[in-house]
Amino acid sequence: MYTVEFQKRGLPHAHILLWLEGTNKLHTTKEIDMVISAEIPHPQLYPKLHMAVSTYMMHGPCGGANLNSPCMNGKRCTKYFLKKFVDSSLIDEDGYPVYKRRDYGVCVNKNGTPLDNRYVVPYNPLLLMRYQAHVNTEYCNKSNAIKHLFKYVNKGPNRANFHIKKKAGETDEEGPINEIKRYYDCRYVSPCEAAWRIFMFDIHEKWPPVMRLALHLEGQQCVRFRENQKFENVVNYHQSVPTMFLAWFVANQIYSDGRELTYAQFPSKFTYLPDKRIWHPRKSGYQIGRLSYIPVGSGELYYMRILLTFQRGCKGFDCIKTVNGHIYNSFQDACYALGLLSDDKEFIDGIFEAATSQSGQMLRVLFVRLLIMSTMHKPDNVWKATWKLLTDGILYARRRILNIPGIWNLFHPSLTLYVVHDRSHNIDTV
Repeated sequence: MYTVEFQKRGLPHAHILLWLEGTNKLHTTKEIDMVISAEIPHPQLYPKLHMAVSTYMMHGPCGGANLNSPCMNGKRCTKYFLKKFVDSSLIDEDGYPVYKRRDYGVCVNKNGTPLDNRYVVPYNPLLLMRYQAHVNTEYCNKSNAIKHLFKYVNKGPNRANFHIKKKAGETDEEGPINEIKRYYDCRYVSPCEAAWRIFMFDIHEKWPPVMRLALHLEGQQCVRFRENQKFENVVNYHQSVPTMFLAWFVANQIYSDGRELTYAQFPSKFTYLPDKRIWHPRKSGYQIGRLSYIPVGSGELYYMRILLTFQRGCKGFDCIKTVNGHIYNSFQDACYALGLLSDDKEFIDGIFEAATSQSGQMLRVLFVRLLIMSTMHKPDNVWKATWKLLTDGILYARRRILNIPGIWNLFHPSLTLYVVHDRSHNIDTV
C-alpha cells in the first residue's frame, strides 16, 4: 500500500509499505545487505552511485557541526544521527536491524563538513539509481512496527485552526459575532497538490482489497431506515431481505465449493453483490475477508466470532454451534467443546487479535478492564502470555522523551501486577 503526501514546501513524496511473500522474504542479515545499504560507495569503483548517495542520501550535517539543523532538539538529533560504525549488519535486542556501516575512510563533503558512513540514510542502490531521488528503504520484521508504520502512512495532511476577528476600529453594527462561523479547521494546499488532484492522480492505493465481513446473532441484525417510515414496514422488509451474514448461510446451501471455506476465507472464492444481497462465485480478481472486531466481554457474539474462525460451510446458526455432531445450547459451550476457552485462552487470543490494530496504550486499557471485571480465571497466565504486547510503545516513548536511541529494554515477564482499590475515590489502580 502507498499514500502520496505533500511536504510543507509543496513537493510530493510517497510512503510505501511492501509485504514480501514466500521465498522473497529476508531471513538473514546477509540477505538484508543485498537489498539495503547504509554506506557510501567508493567514488572510483561506483562513481554514478557515489554521486547519487552524496546528493540524495546524506543526513546533516547536524550535531556539533550545525546546531541549527531542523532535525536538532537541543544538542541531540531527533533522527539519532550520527550512527555507530558496525562491521556487519545485525538485529538488536528489540528485533530492529542495525545496518552495516564500516569505517573505511570514504567521506562526502557537505556544507564544509566531512560526512562518513555514520550519516548515510539507508537506501536500495537499484531504486536510487532508477529514480535519482531520496528513497529511504528500511527493513521491518515486527508486527508492532508495521502497525505503527501503517498508522503513519495514513495520518493525513497537516491541519491548522484559526479564527477571523475584526480589525482595530471596526464597529459591531451587525450584532453579536457568530464564533462558530468564524472558526475554521483548514489545511494548506500547495500548487503541486492542487495540480495533482486536478489531474486525478492516485493519492492512496492498497492491494489486495479487504472486505469487512459483518456478523450478528440470530434476529439481532442491524437495520437502517428513514425517520418517516412505518415500523411495521421496516420489520417486514428486513425479515425478507438477508444480511451479508445470512446470505453466507444461503450460499453454503447452494454452492458446494464454499463449504470447505470459513467465513473469512469466503471472499477469496466468492464475491458479494450488495444490491441483490447474495454471494456469487468469483470470476476474476482477488480479495481478503476480515471478520469485524468484537471486543472481549460482548457475550455470545464474541464466542460466535471465535467459532467462525474454525467452522466451515455453515448453513445456519445451529450449524455454528455443532461440534462432532452435537448441537450445543450456546456458542460459549461450543467453544469449550472445541477446547478454545481453556486456561483463559479467549482473553489471550483477544489481546493478540487487538494487537494487530490497536496501540500498546489501548491494549493496557483492555487488560485493566478485564482485571476490574474479574473475567479472567488466572490473570497472571494471561500477563505472562501477552506481556510483550502490553508493554508495546513504552520503550519507544522513553526513547523519545530521553532522546536515547540505545536504551535497554528492562521489561521482564516476571513482573507482578497489583490491583489496589481506593475506597475514598472508588478507583482501581494497577
